[in-house]
Amino acid sequence: MRRLLIVFALLLVLAIGMAMVGIFFSAGRSPALGGSRVLTWKLDAPLVDYSETPDLQLFRRRSPQGLASLHRLLVQARNDPDVKGLGIYIQNARFGFGKAQELRSLLQSIAAADKFVDCYLETAGEGTNGTLAYYLASACQRITLSPLGELNTVGIYSDSPFVRGTLDKLQIEPQFLHVGDYKSAAEFYTETQHSAPAEEALAAVLDDLFDQIVTAIAESRKLDPEHVRRLIDSAPLPAEQALEEGLIDEITYPDIFESRLADMTAGKSTLVPLEDYPSISTAFGRERIAVVFAQGTIVRGGNGTDPWSQQRFIGADSLRQILRQLAEDDRVSGVVLRVDSTGGSPVASDLILRELELLAEKKPLVVSMSDVAASGGYYISVKATKIVAEPATITGSIGVVGGKLATRRFQQELLGISHDTLSRGANADFFSSLDPFSPQQAEQFQASMERVYETFLGHVAAGRDLSLEEVEGIAGGRIWTGRQALEIGLVDEIGGLEHAVALVKEAAGLAPDTSIDLDFHPRPPNLLELLSRTLTPFLATRAPRFPLLPDLRTPYALELPAEIVSLFRPF
Repeated sequence: MRRLLIVFALLLVLAIGMAMVGIFFSAGRSPALGGSRVLTWKLDAPLVDYSETPDLQLFRRRSPQGLASLHRLLVQARNDPDVKGLGIYIQNARFGFGKAQELRSLLQSIAAADKFVDCYLETAGEGTNGTLAYYLASACQRITLSPLGELNTVGIYSDSPFVRGTLDKLQIEPQFLHVGDYKSAAEFYTETQHSAPAEEALAAVLDDLFDQIVTAIAESRKLDPEHVRRLIDSAPLPAEQALEEGLIDEITYPDIFESRLADMTAGKSTLVPLEDYPSISTAFGRERIAVVFAQGTIVRGGNGTDPWSQQRFIGADSLRQILRQLAEDDRVSGVVLRVDSTGGSPVASDLILRELELLAEKKPLVVSMSDVAASGGYYISVKATKIVAEPATITGSIGVVGGKLATRRFQQELLGISHDTLSRGANADFFSSLDPFSPQQAEQFQASMERVYETFLGHVAAGRDLSLEEVEGIAGGRIWTGRQALEIGLVDEIGGLEHAVALVKEAAGLAPDTSIDLDFHPRPPNLLELLSRTLTPFLATRAPRFPLLPDLRTPYALELPAEIVSLFRPF
């Protein structure tokens, strides 16, 4: 015990020392608050909505890769008279189109504030689809491409694997039931191709998303939309052709691009990496709006990350605790719930929704949808004061699916494993993975899912002020883009996080120009908390996912099909 205390004391001293050194180095390399500057941002890692890692300035030499941090810095830069412009170096773009639209809006707002926004692309895809990278870059006022770079703006590609044939060969029996003709998450196991409803829904989403991409590029580059479609159809495009067609403005190397950035203000500005741009602390006493990030699969229990796949989980217990504290905090004027979730557990979703209802009774609550807020992700959103989505957000999927893979024949006939089972209770084997449901069990399971579905419909009807008949007409498990969802009443307005914050201010009775502090949750652990944390990670009851094998995990009852998730999260 004494040795453990000594080790803990040494860790504490080390933590304090590292923090002090980090502060020293951070202060030493950050520019003074005064003086003209041009910010540079290198986008070279996957971008999540919110990174819950501690901010250790001593070791963090890369740009912030959480949208929350980026949002705060870019909005500050937009309003900072000393910032003359922004240079973006896009090396990789690994996120969904919803986040891309959020970033495009921020970049365009910076340009509207009389600051230049220039972009450098090494290449828009190298041996891969570069449509997303160029789509983001097209928001810049000027685009530079490296001499050997290409625009692999080939469009949107969706491939949906089906393992029914594999399961048949392995003598594994898939048995899945669903409520809603479009609720297709289990077709991965039960079919060899898309059902007609699933193909219809996916095709409609692809059409709308592709149209959004074409329209945005055409508007940004001042080109005819049909011409942009033809260019996409003829991609990949070499740098010279991209320049000739007006898709880029310059072909050169990064060092020349950086020199030109410095010359944009006649040499009167300093180039400052975005991670070194000092985030200005605000004064006490200002109005506060909390932004709560719900990102990942919805589960009961606490938040966590699967160590195998890095899949994130929204724990109902963790989120409810945060929401309860915010409801009682008089310093918080309102709350934005930022949702980036494909769904998950119906019970966990319902518990979270209840806590959000209680919060909405006390304070304005606006949902801001990111890349995906569907199935359980939409379930937890329906009782908000208002729902805001990006045009490309994937939402809806109001339906239920569930079942199991029966493996007795696989184990017995192929592996030689026999089972001698004893049970008490007529349905003791209800959730066994050995055998399919009996007819009576299948009926009971279907009835259970029907109850979840009816509850889901009721919440949507109440939250969206629609009749049950109206909800049934747009439910059935069908997915929608944010733009489509606006037309059918599933969301209220199109916009991103900043727009959601503005709606909270309005609902709280604050003037549009009222200065506010954004308070992000869950709070990242400090260094001491990180060192004292248990090393046992949160483990879901899912099989680990390996790159060369299909994802054979069974879907949660309120979850999207895997092919839709992978399509709109291209990393």
